[in-house]
Amino acid sequence: MLSKTSYAVLGMTLISAQLHAAPTYADEKKTILALRAENNRALAAHDLDGAMRIVADDYVMIGGNSSIERSPAENRMGWAEEFAIEGHDRYVRTTTLVDVGKRKGVLRAAELGRWEGIDHKTAGVSRPFGRYFVHWSKSTGQWRVVSETYVTLGCRGPGC
Repeated sequence: MLSKTSYAVLGMTLISAQLHAAPTYADEKKTILALRAENNRALAAHDLDGAMRIVADDYVMIGGNSSIERSPAENRMGWAEEFAIEGHDRYVRTTTLVDVGKRKGVLRAAELGRWEGIDHKTAGVSRPFGRYFVHWSKSTGQWRVVSETYVTLGCRGPGC
């Protein structure tokens, strides 16, 4: 049986461990997931301003076809061209993991997930798909995407 002193030491140890535990950043993760959902809605609606809302000033994107967009202006032009394609429907990003951390006073996050495109073509629906990685930063007080990398892994449907 433990003495009162042992219980006191055990309690202080547990409190100390809780104080030194790594933060979970649960609210920050919820915010990023909400921003991703809003971005998916903007892409489905072909809302160019909405699609660009999360992009940082120093944004870079590597597309699933290995193209590189080196600025928000290039990304905006890419979405405008994509939205103008006959039969283009949307891209949907489904987040599988968000990790958040802080270094030198700046919150950063890594978002991993799956993406799928949906296009209506003469031959039928085309559903290219793959994986993605997003680097988020909250250096300006709001979460913004610094970079995105997409990898196309295949396509489903008769339109492929």
